[in-house]
Amino acid sequence: MRDFLLERISGRLLVQCRPGQAVAAAAVAQEHDTGLVLTGPAPEPIVRRLRGNGFDGPILCDAARYAGRRRVAGRRGIRPAWCRRQRELGLLPLTDSGYLAYRDFRGLRTILRAAKAQKPSVVAMLPLAAEWFSYPGILEGLITQIALHGVPVAVGIEHPADPFAAQYVVRGFLNLLDSAGVPVLLIRSDAAALGALCHGAHAAATGADSGLRHIYPLRETGPPRHAGVSAFVGPLLTYHRLETLERLFRDAPDHEHLWVCECPSCHGRTPAALAGATAPLDEAARHSVHAQLLLWQDLRRARTSDALASTWHEHCTHALSLHEELTRRSPAGLRSWLKVTEDPFSRSGIPAQQRSVVRQRSADRPSG
Repeated sequence: MRDFLLERISGRLLVQCRPGQAVAAAAVAQEHDTGLVLTGPAPEPIVRRLRGNGFDGPILCDAARYAGRRRVAGRRGIRPAWCRRQRELGLLPLTDSGYLAYRDFRGLRTILRAAKAQKPSVVAMLPLAAEWFSYPGILEGLITQIALHGVPVAVGIEHPADPFAAQYVVRGFLNLLDSAGVPVLLIRSDAAALGALCHGAHAAATGADSGLRHIYPLRETGPPRHAGVSAFVGPLLTYHRLETLERLFRDAPDHEHLWVCECPSCHGRTPAALAGATAPLDEAARHSVHAQLLLWQDLRRARTSDALASTWHEHCTHALSLHEELTRRSPAGLRSWLKVTEDPFSRSGIPAQQRSVVRQRSADRPSG
């Protein structure tokens, strides 16, 4: 059962949501043949409701004990009852791990040891401070412990803004993917989830709202609140405030064809039109999830690992070029991916004008 459920999420971009967002998120996920990461301590009512509504996609349950002002430490271990409750729902269990502060190897071993003892096995949730990826020796210790215990892991990363804007996080996470020897998921993420999938993550999850796109550091006032409503713009690989999009698109008439979106929220308009919606926050969230899932469908047409990495590198390069042309700025997240990674086809000596042909041949090749 575990292997089947784990295999079922392989290669999927999941939607991470709260219970109140789950019905809308499930409708989007069903359309794109994917699943959810349901975040909260009491999943049973909403899981049963979703199943009753006909949603048959995979569901992971993230207790999020690592987040908020009452978060618990990783050394508190996991609660077997939480895993049992998920099994009773027919789900792949995700442990309810506490927060793993930098160098908390005791907490790390406690979580992994307890996860390994679960029968059948579960996915060990590892809510990591970003600094775990900053020093080679500490990262090596993290990877060694994961490989030693041999259980699948789901990684969430704590950072005040964008963890993948830090080059050491991109470099360290890719090292983890290459060396852990177990399936690695990235959850509570944004467009970086696409980059993770293109570099070998077993699955990844993009957050339905900004609070679910990474783990915020502990603050007395909780996560920072961002004024305004933002929407994901696929060609830019970033979120932008709705009130800035109309001007941005108007000032780029040569790129007009890039901005039109066919998702159910935009209806063939640009995302700037969402500012006039009755519920712009809900529609922007729905558009953003649709847009990322559509982008993943396009990216995953590349069937080999080199082709996936190459097409991600190409998308980041194009997005960065657009940013520099239109906004006179270059987002740190895009710069990090391009600084840390390289196009495998470029390294192999394939001229730039021929790389799209090679990627297309890879996409057309039967997967079996």
